[in-house]
Amino acid sequence: MKQNTTAGGMVKRLRLHLGRIEDELRDVQRHFPAINAVLNCRRDDFSDTVLQNMLTAYEFLDAVVDDKLDLFGDEGLEALLQLNHLVLLGRGYDLRAFDRHITVTRRQFFDNFRRYVKPIRRWYRKHETENPYKIASQVYVGVLSQPQLYQEGNHRTGSLIASGILLQSGCPPFVLSRQNAVAYFNPSSEIKFTDKRTIRGKLRLPKYQQNFREFLERNVNQTYVRAGRSHATRAIPPAK
Repeated sequence: MKQNTTAGGMVKRLRLHLGRIEDELRDVQRHFPAINAVLNCRRDDFSDTVLQNMLTAYEFLDAVVDDKLDLFGDEGLEALLQLNHLVLLGRGYDLRAFDRHITVTRRQFFDNFRRYVKPIRRWYRKHETENPYKIASQVYVGVLSQPQLYQEGNHRTGSLIASGILLQSGCPPFVLSRQNAVAYFNPSSEIKFTDKRTIRGKLRLPKYQQNFREFLERNVNQTYVRAGRSHATRAIPPAK
């Protein structure tokens, strides 16, 4: 999948086509009992609440990307934390009602970021002008493997973060569909139960990163974006 660039080599900023994303997720919801029946690890129901929260999170991600917010800067980290709140709690959540959840999630997020994801940020800074699929897969595996970045919702939030990285590099996002759901959930479950603190886990991570990179390259779709304004970010070189 090529990056979207202008004739001058600038990355073309992409905006999410939220209507098409909603159509895709509603299709997943209709077929989710059949999808869930063949998964290696069963998932919770794809409820109306899950659907609406995901749409809210996509809308927020679209605004973050349009604002050109550095996902791994100080403001970006707050946005990544808010993304998880939206995935789990939805639009207009009551801060007082969810005070304990928010406090625990925030503590876990920043503790795990400093210990396990900060190295990913350093790697991201070093490689951010390389293949965005490689970057997105590295970050996704880092979020999802143990200890996970968030208290809950790591699959959904991790996929959104990966999509944000792709969008900022001029690539279309990953969106869950009826066709790719099994190929997404089964390896993600393996990643979820892999502990990056152990020797065994560290040996497995490169395989998971490569496999998820290839999955992203096959399953991103131009259908889910609409062109926005171009911005002067150096274009990502082709994948090697």
